[in-house]
Amino acid sequence: MNKMLTRGGIEFLAVLLGISGSLWLDDRAQYVSDRKYEIEAYQRLSNALTLDIEGLEEDAKENVRMIDVLDLMINNIEAIPNDSMVLYIDITQSYSDMETHISDYETLKNTGRLYNITDIDMLQRIIDMYDKKYGEIDDWKAEDKRAIWLQDEFFISNYAMQPSSKWTTLKNISNDRSRLNSDKTYRNHLVFIYKVKTQMNVKWETLKNEMIKLNSDIVQKLKELN
Repeated sequence: MNKMLTRGGIEFLAVLLGISGSLWLDDRAQYVSDRKYEIEAYQRLSNALTLDIEGLEEDAKENVRMIDVLDLMINNIEAIPNDSMVLYIDITQSYSDMETHISDYETLKNTGRLYNITDIDMLQRIIDMYDKKYGEIDDWKAEDKRAIWLQDEFFISNYAMQPSSKWTTLKNISNDRSRLNSDKTYRNHLVFIYKVKTQMNVKWETLKNEMIKLNSDIVQKLKELN
């Protein structure tokens, strides 16, 4: 009787250990899978942030070039030769066409892979960056486009225009130059565009620095996980 009990106890223990071992293996496999997806999420976000940092830098450079032209047109328009004026009018009709890589974040979020990130503070920073800060990029791009379109509407209503390399310019600069030089409404449009471009660059610099810091911390997390 005791032998039967002993054997039964051993068999029960073996089954229990087998189940426990199987559960441990399952848990271990799940852990490995989750860490793999966490690393992939960090890598994808880091790559996207790197590209967007570069995009902000390039857009800011374009803004600086236009700001320089606008400054000259606002403060010393009479000194600009006609051929340069045709080019400057064309240049000042450009708005930001920078495209972000927010789709990488949205894919991770929609598939649930974003939530494999176990560092809650880091996860919240990533969510805040994309759900809040990236919205500011769209807002400023919309304001930039609005400023340019208002100027375009002004030209269409008041001057004869012709196609140019970027958009349009004056059809007959010699005939319209004197009126354009003294046109206060046109100058106001230039001032408005100048203001928008200048404030955009302040915002771009702030966002760029925040992206650099976040990306640096993500890279550090990748080193720890690897």
